[in-house]
Amino acid sequence: MMLLALVYAIVIPSIGKTRVQAAVHNSTQTVISTISLSKAAAVRFGRPAVLHIDAYRDEMWVEVDTTVAGTGAADTLGFFSFAEQLDVNLESNRATLCFDGRGIGVTRAVCPDAGAAIIVSLHGKADTVFVSRVGRVVTR
Repeated sequence: MMLLALVYAIVIPSIGKTRVQAAVHNSTQTVISTISLSKAAAVRFGRPAVLHIDAYRDEMWVEVDTTVAGTGAADTLGFFSFAEQLDVNLESNRATLCFDGRGIGVTRAVCPDAGAAIIVSLHGKADTVFVSRVGRVVTR
């Protein structure tokens, strides 16, 4: 019985750490995928795409005009809630990122600054995704 208690005392904390690391890693990959989706949507439709980052509600989504005529009616693509689905915190120094029809980061009225640092964290474990001014993604 003591041996079993000792094994549990060793194994249970490492399982918790592994779960936290996996959640942060999965969330980081989701951030990268959402950035890629916004760049791909901009290229696909040949129009600017806006990546919205709501750090208060831990959400990200992409808006792009998908109409043939380019009327300016934006559709929402790739909505993801980090708090509800992966139970992690999302922080960013930008609320929006814009990508032009070539998938390159640009500044517009809704995106006053290009580039961002997006931090995904849970219980002291954090990963950072950096987006350069032209849209290159680097993780740390």
